[in-house]
Amino acid sequence: MQIQLYHKPNSRSQRIVWLFEELGLDYDILVCDTLDDANTHQLQQAHPLAKFPTVKITELEHTFFLSETSAIGEWFSARQQSLGTMNLDGSALVDYYYWKNFAEATFMPNLALKQIFSQLAIRTPWLIRFIPRAIQYGFNQGYLNPLLQQQMQIINQHLTTQPWVAGSQFTIADILLWFPLHACTHLNARYTHYHAINAYLQQIQDRPTFQRALSKGQWSDEIFKQYWAKAN
Repeated sequence: MQIQLYHKPNSRSQRIVWLFEELGLDYDILVCDTLDDANTHQLQQAHPLAKFPTVKITELEHTFFLSETSAIGEWFSARQQSLGTMNLDGSALVDYYYWKNFAEATFMPNLALKQIFSQLAIRTPWLIRFIPRAIQYGFNQGYLNPLLQQQMQIINQHLTTQPWVAGSQFTIADILLWFPLHACTHLNARYTHYHAINAYLQQIQDRPTFQRALSKGQWSDEIFKQYWAKAN
């Protein structure tokens, strides 16, 4: 099986680089820095609706593309029989399904809204920039900030009782949850005071597979911090 990953540095596709390192797969990374580079054009021609990450898989002369982080994680987990539901039962299995989907369907969209309002204000002419800024402030104070605070509290409480989100077993649910958790801690200092979350993120940092993925994925924590700090 030949695997090519279309990857944008410092984006959510970093999780797929990490996934492949955890699974010990051989793969090639096609870095897509801008919308105009050759790799991005190649991907758009092959799969017009594709986003980052997208994986090109060639197997027995059959080639197909797979997008969406969660779908990629599920497919490779099932294929490799690792990091998924294997050996999970009871509450651990319930936690696996819940937190895997929570990360992408509930947690990440709230952070994306933060970025949308921030970028809208940044790209508005300065003479009328106060209008989107006022809307952003009202939406943050009245909805997003309290909601993110509540979600972080629930995640922190969950992680006080077990090392990984699905109990004692590391799974793709942890890979999916890492990105929005890491992003949230850079939004505002209020999100950095959760001891269980901090310990959880540190044990992820300590994984050799995670460190290899950061290097291969051309990760820049400084760029990541600056990007998310603007969305506060």
